[in-house]
Amino acid sequence: MGNLIIFYDKNRNISRIVANYRKEYQARVFEILTENTYSFFDKISNDKSKVRLRNYSINLSNYDNVILITNLWHDQVPAPVLRFLEQQTGKIKNIIYVLYNKNKDDKPALFDEMDKILNLRRSKSYFVTLAKNDIHVRVYQ
Repeated sequence: MGNLIIFYDKNRNISRIVANYRKEYQARVFEILTENTYSFFDKISNDKSKVRLRNYSINLSNYDNVILITNLWHDQVPAPVLRFLEQQTGKIKNIIYVLYNKNKDDKPALFDEMDKILNLRRSKSYFVTLAKNDIHVRVYQ
């Protein structure tokens, strides 16, 4: 059925990245939304038990490729993204990860963590940072 971008962007930092990948993959876009807000301390603890995702009706098995784009919270994948991935185990055919990290301190183990949750090996993985007029991409496998 094509490509789908799934993104989580609490502070609207990655809209340029999402737009770039949407154009490149000619993909539909789906945003992970939560019912509750997070304090600074929730972000630091990254406690998935506090996450309440909004109800949604999307069948990820209908898509050939799912491109997950998210920023990092204190060098970790945000709890709402981890909770979403737990709910999607076994439903995704092929996944591509794009992680936004402001400080260029890449954490490749995060890709393995998400693979483990999904019980799926990613096809591609990227870290990106934003400069004034450019998106810098670093490829991992």
